[in-house]
Amino acid sequence: MERTLEFLKKWKEPVFQALISIVLLALMFSCGMIPLKYMGIAVLIALLLLALTFLAVRSRNTAVRSVGIILAVLTCLVCVIGALLIQHVMNKLNQMAGAETQIENIVVMVNDTDRALAIADTPGYSFGVFEGADSELIDQMIDDVQQLNGDGEIQKRVFDSPLTLAEALLDGDVDAAICNKAYLSLLEDSVPDYSKQAKIIYEKEYETDPDRWERMSAMDEDQTGNGESMDETSENASLTDHSFNVLISGIDVDGPITATSRSDVNIIMTVNPMKQRILLTSTPRDYYVHIPYVSGEELDKLTHAGIYGVKTSMKTLENLYGVGISDYIRINFDSLIQLVDVLGGVDVKSEVEFSSGSYHFVKGMNHLNGDQALAFSRVRHAFADGDIQRGKNQMSVLTAILNKLQSRALLKNPADVLDVISQSMQTSFSTSQITKTIAWQLENRYRWEIKRQSVTGSSDSQETFSMPGTELSVIWPDEDSVREAAGKIRDELK
Repeated sequence: MERTLEFLKKWKEPVFQALISIVLLALMFSCGMIPLKYMGIAVLIALLLLALTFLAVRSRNTAVRSVGIILAVLTCLVCVIGALLIQHVMNKLNQMAGAETQIENIVVMVNDTDRALAIADTPGYSFGVFEGADSELIDQMIDDVQQLNGDGEIQKRVFDSPLTLAEALLDGDVDAAICNKAYLSLLEDSVPDYSKQAKIIYEKEYETDPDRWERMSAMDEDQTGNGESMDETSENASLTDHSFNVLISGIDVDGPITATSRSDVNIIMTVNPMKQRILLTSTPRDYYVHIPYVSGEELDKLTHAGIYGVKTSMKTLENLYGVGISDYIRINFDSLIQLVDVLGGVDVKSEVEFSSGSYHFVKGMNHLNGDQALAFSRVRHAFADGDIQRGKNQMSVLTAILNKLQSRALLKNPADVLDVISQSMQTSFSTSQITKTIAWQLENRYRWEIKRQSVTGSSDSQETFSMPGTELSVIWPDEDSVREAAGKIRDELK
């Protein structure tokens, strides 16, 4: 024991350096992001630094020993910073990866001029409800309201659409309204400034299963259509030895990325890792389609599929194109635009010249900051083909971001890049799949080719399943363009 203590006292600097280095190397190996050849280099550097420290501290020269101590301290400091950085990266990846639940927000609203500020202020109120596809959650909310306002069983009136419920609330036919918060963005299209005329006095989150509609519905041919079904990749399945489809679903919500919302960006990303190719296929948000397991024989806008969960959006696009989609990446598109600023701007190619607010975009290449990229990707009224051109612009911004992530710009502030991505993204891919894919890309340093396509259609005004009783802008799919796009997706999957 005494000999051990004497040894540690004599060689404390190299011993401590060795222990800290081992911790860092263990974290580097366990995270799965570091290719083996880089791990080998890291081990050699650690051994070299340890040898230099050992030789320096055993020297009889005081100056040399001092250099050895400084080297040990600096090495330990770098190792600690590296270990903390790896832990930070893994925490962020775990935050956005492996999504298994989604959040449904059910709200209680009253007229903006109403005196009520909380449920406790609503005894004697009449409540209007729109159950739609959320009857079970609405019932749970009613139970909560009855307990909170202490008024026993509440007066409930059921409405057949979010619009009729909203109109009844504003007209004073009911004192309060209960519905899924995801419908509020739909109401803004039909009731201007609805969010200013009504206020939320109570809101509750409910965790739900993303597959609940498929499990609740009969698996008949009419509901599933012609779409292939591609099982979600298993947690440890490789993403580098086969082609696959991923849905990029862009939403705009207040609150957590897990909250259900309309899907304003609907891009199928077909990834071919063997040939290092990516095909982006954009589908207009107003496409007039069947929503499997939800709308039955009725048609709805593609964007409304997101209200019922990202898995429903996946099934809707599978049904439309007849191809399987195995996984999803759900993005708060407005938040992700912050990534543009972190990357120092992006170069976006515009097919047409147009203006949006105070911004002007030329035909050809435009260098855009975050605000400009957001304006570029959101405008649609400036174009004759509106929503279709907006989808093309969104793909252009996404392509520019992907290209920038392949450049050295990523190395300037990788922690900031990861922070923005983790705050604005949710994916079904597991952390293990992501880290293994990062290691594969670092190992091979491939340059990816990104291609784009979009489908077309004819504009119209029709009633929709999610907003019955009112006509909304829709796009009837052009079957030829859908068939052509599906063919290109299948070719890339081969």
